[in-house]
Amino acid sequence: MGKIVNILKIVIGVLAAVLFVRIMIEDDDLIKEQVELQNSLISPDLYLAYIILAISVLLAIVFTLIGVFKGNVKKTLISVGVFVAVVLVSLFVFAGDYGTGFSISDTETLSEGGAKWIGAGLYTFYILALGAIGSMLVSTVKKAMLN
Repeated sequence: MGKIVNILKIVIGVLAAVLFVRIMIEDDDLIKEQVELQNSLISPDLYLAYIILAISVLLAIVFTLIGVFKGNVKKTLISVGVFVAVVLVSLFVFAGDYGTGFSISDTETLSEGGAKWIGAGLYTFYILALGAIGSMLVSTVKKAMLN
């Protein structure tokens, strides 16, 4: 399995290098001006990046699920439940009513729901950051008291 992965990494690396060299050889101004040149040079790089991203996300999910089921499932489910509870509290308690939304640009407006989710995400971050800082402080105090 390791040999296959190494061969795949080498193939992807060589392909990415070839695509990169193709872009570097062309004139910058021509790439900016000609749409068909952009499509022939830039699109393959983007597709390769999308494929690598999809593989990475898929592997991260698979190995995370394998780790969850090998470890203590009860603790994992409790942690996920606490996280979901923090998100729900952030969404329904802390994230306020933002009216009709916000203007993002001259042509786009962020919806009220989108603004509420952004607020909930910020409050979720704040709550989790405070929890992390609190747990570090408790751990430090416990270690200091034991020594």
